[in-house]
Amino acid sequence: MRPVRLTIQAFGPFAGREVIDFRDAVAAGLFGIYGRTGSGKSTIFSAMTFALFGEPAKGEQDAPSLRSDHADAAAKTEVEFIFDVGEKRFAIVRRPEQMRPKQRGEGETSSPHEAFLFDATGMAPEDIGEGHYGKIVAEKKVRAVDTAIVEMLGYGSEQFRQIVLLPQGRFETFLSAKTKERMEILRDLFDVSLYRHLAAKLKEEADAAERLVVRERELCARRLAAEGFESTDALAAGITEAEARHAELQEGENAARMVLTGAQKALDEARGVEARFVAAEKAWAALAALKENEAAMAELADQVERAERARLLVDPETYVRETAREARDAGERLAAMQERLGKAETRATAATEALAGQTARAGEIDDLRREIDAFERQMRILERAAETKAATEAALKAERAAETALGETGARLQARKDARGKQAEALRRTRETEARRHDIASRLRALTDALSVASTFEAAEAAVGEAQRVVSERTAEVERLDRRAAEARAASDTAEHDLTRVQALYLATKLEPGAPCPVCGATDHPAPATGSLENAGLEAAFRKARAAREAADGAAREAGQRLASAQSILDERQRRLAETARPEEGSSAIREKLDPVRAELEALGPETDIAEAEATLDRLAAEIDALEKKHDGLRDDLAERRQATATLRAQLEEMLSSVPDHLRDNGVLARETDMASRLLAGRVAARDAAEKADREAHDALLGARKDVEAAEVALAAAKTRQQSALEVFRLRLEDAGFSRDDYRDLKPAIATLETDRARLDDYRQTRAAAEEGARTSAEAVRDRARPDLDAFEESRRAAEESLTTATNARMATGHHLGHLTKLRNELAEILRTLDEAEAASGPLRGLSALVNGNNPQKLDLETFAIGAMFDQVLEAANLRLHPMSANRYRLERDREGAGRGRRGLGIQVFDTFTGKSRPTATLSGGETFIAALALALGLADVVESASGRVRLDTIFIDEGFGSLDTENGSGTLDQVLQVLNSLVSQNRAVGLISHVPLVQEAIPNGFYVRKHFSGSNVNARGPV
Repeated sequence: MRPVRLTIQAFGPFAGREVIDFRDAVAAGLFGIYGRTGSGKSTIFSAMTFALFGEPAKGEQDAPSLRSDHADAAAKTEVEFIFDVGEKRFAIVRRPEQMRPKQRGEGETSSPHEAFLFDATGMAPEDIGEGHYGKIVAEKKVRAVDTAIVEMLGYGSEQFRQIVLLPQGRFETFLSAKTKERMEILRDLFDVSLYRHLAAKLKEEADAAERLVVRERELCARRLAAEGFESTDALAAGITEAEARHAELQEGENAARMVLTGAQKALDEARGVEARFVAAEKAWAALAALKENEAAMAELADQVERAERARLLVDPETYVRETAREARDAGERLAAMQERLGKAETRATAATEALAGQTARAGEIDDLRREIDAFERQMRILERAAETKAATEAALKAERAAETALGETGARLQARKDARGKQAEALRRTRETEARRHDIASRLRALTDALSVASTFEAAEAAVGEAQRVVSERTAEVERLDRRAAEARAASDTAEHDLTRVQALYLATKLEPGAPCPVCGATDHPAPATGSLENAGLEAAFRKARAAREAADGAAREAGQRLASAQSILDERQRRLAETARPEEGSSAIREKLDPVRAELEALGPETDIAEAEATLDRLAAEIDALEKKHDGLRDDLAERRQATATLRAQLEEMLSSVPDHLRDNGVLARETDMASRLLAGRVAARDAAEKADREAHDALLGARKDVEAAEVALAAAKTRQQSALEVFRLRLEDAGFSRDDYRDLKPAIATLETDRARLDDYRQTRAAAEEGARTSAEAVRDRARPDLDAFEESRRAAEESLTTATNARMATGHHLGHLTKLRNELAEILRTLDEAEAASGPLRGLSALVNGNNPQKLDLETFAIGAMFDQVLEAANLRLHPMSANRYRLERDREGAGRGRRGLGIQVFDTFTGKSRPTATLSGGETFIAALALALGLADVVESASGRVRLDTIFIDEGFGSLDTENGSGTLDQVLQVLNSLVSQNRAVGLISHVPLVQEAIPNGFYVRKHFSGSNVNARGPV
């Protein structure tokens, strides 16, 4: 990410609208953001953080508190940030949740958090502003904007604060953090979720494989237990026992089946004998029944004979009925033909009259044909005039467009002339204002410089006074502590003398003549000490006095050191005061003069670019000249188009002179032509229909007359045939010996003659067969006893029940044996599969255990990956730390200092001066700063190289340089700046947020934040 322009309004200490253009600073590579403590330097970065992520640089600060307390109530708190990512440019506008005055009435209302993200690729920053931000990427929905930003940059707000802004004290915390805390930070910065997910997936798959085997083995055990077996061996023994029982039951079933076969055979023989007795009984019964119907059968035979003679009369009678029907049909047809003849005569008369009417209207057809011819001529005229009409309409449209263009150009010309007048007047006023601004600014700079000199001198005087006070206090303290030390030394000497005397008396009591002295070793004791040994406790008093003496001496020495330090500070401050020029006026007097001058300067408003205003005036003049030329050309073009339109209109009117006005529309003329054509077609069709109807009616009349004559002839012939048929039927009745009544009574018998004859033949055959069957069945049972079927049935049923019982027992045993055999086979296959699955999943479970920390180092895969990235971070950090520490220090991992679960992420520093490693907590303040800075820069390098999406074109370093001045001198600062310059040579811009004067002198490019009573503002800086 590379910043281009930041615009903040009513944000933090900035009450108004501040525009910070980063382009020159970023192009310089190394730049600074300077200002006094509390002026708002870090707020600039906080505004960038809020613009991108909706959060301030300090995570504990809430967004609504970002609003400036100095801002006007009507001003919106807003941040606009333009930045580049690679070759693309984006603009984001964000407003935090804030209170604003109600538009109606009194009081305030709350405005929600809003964010807008735009793609401004290809747009210059000067062209980006209100209403012109480029293509919308996301708007209004804050979450959508936040998601798009994180996706675009490749990191979130927390990572942004850690790798783009290297904040004051933050990386000192990271430098000394515990392994667990450092682990969380590195996990956020480096995407090692792949390894975590891989380890989790391996564990999940390994656990699933193990659970599957355990679950399936438990299912096998439960199936065995459900069958009453504790193991597969017990199941095999059960199968053997079931097989023996099944064989035994099979033998019993075979014996029962043989018994049933014998019983069934005896039953079948008994049933055969019984069937013969039953058949004999049925044969004699059937013969007796047939004999009872013998009289009826004789009567039926007589009826059949008479019906056969009567059947010969059926055909003559049928012919009589047919001739009667023909005569009746011929009479009905004659009547119908006579009625049809009457209707044909009526239709012929009507058709003749209709034809006469149509012949009378023949003149209308000629009139319609002439009218259609006229319409067709007019249609051809309209078709020829269509092109002229279209050309006329196009010319009219072009004329109107020319009028519109002429009017618009005239309006634009007048607007440009009005704008030129206003711009000229504004330029005149601007020149007067800028002249006044220049005078006031000169006075303000003189007063500001004087105030700076006065403030510096007064601060130096105050510092000298404070140092003198401290020296006086330290001098009095030294004198007091010296006196106390002298008193303690005297008391210690006295206690020591008393103790020595008592010890000598004690030793003297132990001396023996000729024995060596425990102090000097002499065997001669010429003058042993004498006195009383009653002063016990002197040794404790001596130790106490000696401790008090040592404490007093130490306090006196420390006080002397503090006095020397205070005197050194006083000398340095007196030297600086002597070198500082004495002002002509005090700072209070100068401040009283500054406020009116500032008010006068602020009253002039924002500064105006006169050159730009003059260029605008020149641009307006050029536009006016161009518009006047364009206006003249459009006026001539309009005159030409009006002439062309008039010519085309005259030609069109001449062409249409022969066409009536109401027929000059193609649609109207087509409708009139179509209507006349339909009328003509109707007239012609009606005439043709009348002629056809007349011909058809006369043809039908002639046909009807012929049909009547033919019907009269057919009726006479039918009556003749009817009389002949009646005579033939009468003669046949006499030959058969029947009267008409006898023939009528025999008609039902004639209808059933075939059935009755078949019935009679069947009776005769059945009686003969019955007589033969009765004789045969009587012969079959002669000399035989009738069997007892119930006894035979009972024997067979008992045998069948015995076989069923034996079969069921055998089948039950067989089912049980088959079930156990199937269970054995299934369990054998399942256990074989489980053994194979357990063997196959062994490597997976072993690998899962290794990557999830079940290894000698107790190190999971994610921690190992983070440790590998951490090695790269330390390697990159040492490339910075080595030159910044004059080749003295190198960061390395403390692999033994962490716990078992997260070992290997500790940091220690290797000191080349001592050749030993030591904790980072032992570094001094300045050394800690450069070590933390090197670690932060190394982390930024590795994060950028490890992620294809993260680009760190610009980073910011917030404070920390003061420790280099006071502790290590400018030499260390120069080394740090050299390292930062090396970053610039790698196409990375570095911004330093600092208040240290030496940093400002070394890096003049950047910005200066000035703090005022009414808020802060930002000014760009460049090389002096």
